[in-house]
Amino acid sequence: MEIEESGIGFIFHNDRVVKFDDSEFYRRYFNCLPHSKGVDFVCEAGGKRALIEVKNCLGHEAENIWRIGSDNAKREVVTPSPGDDRESLDIEMSLKAAMTIACLCGALSKERGCSHAETLSDICRPLGNVGLGGEPLYIILFLEGNFYFETRSKKMIMERLQTSIRKKLSWLNCSVSVTDSSTYKKKFFTIRQNQTGSC
Repeated sequence: MEIEESGIGFIFHNDRVVKFDDSEFYRRYFNCLPHSKGVDFVCEAGGKRALIEVKNCLGHEAENIWRIGSDNAKREVVTPSPGDDRESLDIEMSLKAAMTIACLCGALSKERGCSHAETLSDICRPLGNVGLGGEPLYIILFLEGNFYFETRSKKMIMERLQTSIRKKLSWLNCSVSVTDSSTYKKKFFTIRQNQTGSC
């Protein structure tokens, strides 16, 4: 199954994938919660489950440079617009993962009597095994873009974001990775690059 997100075609190895932030339950129910957020994909492959967020910043690196500094360290690099409550990618990803898990629990609790909850509750039911010594939940930030500094390579930037996300999600049995098209190990999907991003 192929699903496009941010100009990248994601080819999933099986059909147990949900474009989470487009799901009816998320849009009709969870989105009523102020400041609600969710990842792009929730998927399962080979008994492993993943929450996947895609940020394709190709061609838009300059205006997104502030997002790659952990803990909002570079937020003031770009002049914020009025009412701008933006977060660096490590904070955004951590919040999206936590809120996605909350939404999946909500869908599971409403699966009887709410047809929109069924799709999500079916894929999230096995998440209960995460806390029982089973496979960790995989949290993946897929970050495309040519980010680098004189003092830090893109690999170093991704490692710093990964460490920060892992710390913020230390309450969860999870495996965190920040990756891109050249470093992804193809565990849950393969990609087809379509165009520059919209980050």
